[in-house]
Amino acid sequence: MMLTDRDERALLAAAENRMAEPLRIGAALAAVRRSLGRRSAASARERESVACQPIRTPHPTQPPPPAPTPDPGRAPAPQPTPTRR
Repeated sequence: MMLTDRDERALLAAAENRMAEPLRIGAALAAVRRSLGRRSAASARERESVACQPIRTPHPTQPPPPAPTPDPGRAPAPQPTPTRR
């Protein structure tokens, strides 16, 4: 499609008119208020993000191995004696 000079001037004038129109700030603010109202109501029902929740350790599927039993042939390790001051 070829545009003539007249078409280009008309398109340019229309674009300039759109940019020169005053913003409808009241309607924009009302839309933002509605959007934020829906968002805060929805977020109140949602749970916290995973990063804000405590970390849960996985439950082991098997019990931990038993503690090693002392060798009956070895003497128990000596306990340190308390020093007097």
